[in-house]
Amino acid sequence: MLRRVVSLLCALVLCMSILPQAQAAAAKTLTVSFQVTTYQNRARTLLKQINTLRKANGVGELTMLADLEKVAIQRAAELFVFFDHDRPDLKGFDTAYTEYKSLKDCQAVSECIAAGYPKAEEVFDDWQDSAEDSLLDGDFTHAGLACVFMEDSANEYYWALYLMQMPEDTSAKKAESTAKAGTAKNMKVEIAKGMYERADNSHKRFELRVSDLNLKTKTSAQPTVYLYDRNDVKIGKCELEDLTFKSSNTAVFTVNADGTVKKKKNGTGTLTVRSSGLEDATCTVTIGTTAASGTVTADTIGDAKPELKAEEYSKHTNLSVYLKGASGYVLYRATSKTGTYTKVEEKATTQKWTLKLEHEDITRTYYYKVRAYKNANGKRVYSEYSEPVKVAP
Repeated sequence: MLRRVVSLLCALVLCMSILPQAQAAAAKTLTVSFQVTTYQNRARTLLKQINTLRKANGVGELTMLADLEKVAIQRAAELFVFFDHDRPDLKGFDTAYTEYKSLKDCQAVSECIAAGYPKAEEVFDDWQDSAEDSLLDGDFTHAGLACVFMEDSANEYYWALYLMQMPEDTSAKKAESTAKAGTAKNMKVEIAKGMYERADNSHKRFELRVSDLNLKTKTSAQPTVYLYDRNDVKIGKCELEDLTFKSSNTAVFTVNADGTVKKKKNGTGTLTVRSSGLEDATCTVTIGTTAASGTVTADTIGDAKPELKAEEYSKHTNLSVYLKGASGYVLYRATSKTGTYTKVEEKATTQKWTLKLEHEDITRTYYYKVRAYKNANGKRVYSEYSEPVKVAP
């Protein structure tokens, strides 16, 4: 009767018992893609050592199968994300081979995993100490073995051994007898929400990061979103269809379900990116000409949004604003952030405008906004209002 070893080093299941699990509907996952470096030459060295051990103990040698080697590479890459016999999507390790028709006649499968060892000899010594029974199990006839390298990760080298019992007359293709060292390979890994809490200390905390978008001439663009861990290691690039998005200012830009940001008018806004189990990530979306770029004209100032800055000193606060191309500014004040703003000051200038507010004259907390204007054909054309700033006594 086949054994079930409960440890992080080796696990075993009967293939017939896991088929319903493999076909079960899965919860929504986050897919990340990244590149690893495979050292399948080292995997073959390790397999030779295992076979030497088996031969010395009167057990038949293991044959590496081509598709089973692919399974092992996938599992080794998954170990970088989540070092466990459960996969990052929280399905069992035994689901990794089910998409390969050549392996459909599997009768039993076991897995050994390791991390942090650059040499095959080190992994062999580890497994011989902790999982020798599985290495010497005569029921297993075939294997998939992989070594992948992830630079700057906590363990860098990740090893996965798939031991499989197949019929004697299997027609599954054998793996090549040799393999190149240091081959780049693109991988995709699915992550379930529950994995974040179970990750070991090599990751533990995960977060989304997204870069700012600037659509100066384009009418649409998609953000680039990455998943990072607590050690500032980039786990991988997130597939946008697995995320949700929200625009803070739909008058400036809208965002589709696939993350495509579409221009409505010039201005700025915040794009919020969400994935279940993680904190939201945000970035600034800039459409066309804003206070930070270009010279405004009578035609473009209506879409510009100046930035009002407040610099606090011991006895006063300076409010300052500058929008290149503007003819002047109007300052407004309210007693609450969302209250009614009334005009308090105005200045005609093409230079930076700074207004000094003496603290002794401030009797309560105020909120200030400013908008710029451009003189054209005897009329004023105004910009949008700035974001409010708070000034307290």
